Amino acid sequence: MIKIVLDTNVLVTGWLSPSNPPGRIIDALRTEQIQLVLDDRIFLEYGEVLRRPKLERFIRQEEREWILDYIFHSAQRITSTFTFPDLPDPYDACLLEVAATANVQLVTGNLKHFPKNQRHNVVVLSPSEFQSRR
Repeated sequence: MIKIVLDTNVLVTGWLSPSNPPGRIIDALRTEQIQLVLDDRIFLEYGEVLRRPKLERFIRQEEREWILDYIFHSAQRITSTFTFPDLPDPYDACLLEVAATANVQLVTGNLKHFPKNQRHNVVVLSPSEFQSRR
């Protein structure tokens, strides 16, 4: 099983567009080929974003709650030991911190939020890059 940190944008895009690379990542998550690694900050962000009113017409409430329940019970939870205070988007620091602590890849649709010179030794991939390496 491959363990990754998954940016919220990939999670949402995967549920909205199942035939593109993020959707294939969600399929791999559902079939337990991938396990998410996260901390409480990431899980809370997943919930906040998935519950946004603008997503209600695309993802039914029952499906959103199923997604969150599945992630809550299947993900590996860790406590981060790294900090990355100088990222372009400080709200994304938790993703890189968890990936660095767990020594796993970070999959994101926002590569520019994770400049190469600030990644420590974390491999940061787009959904397409991740799919091509699996």
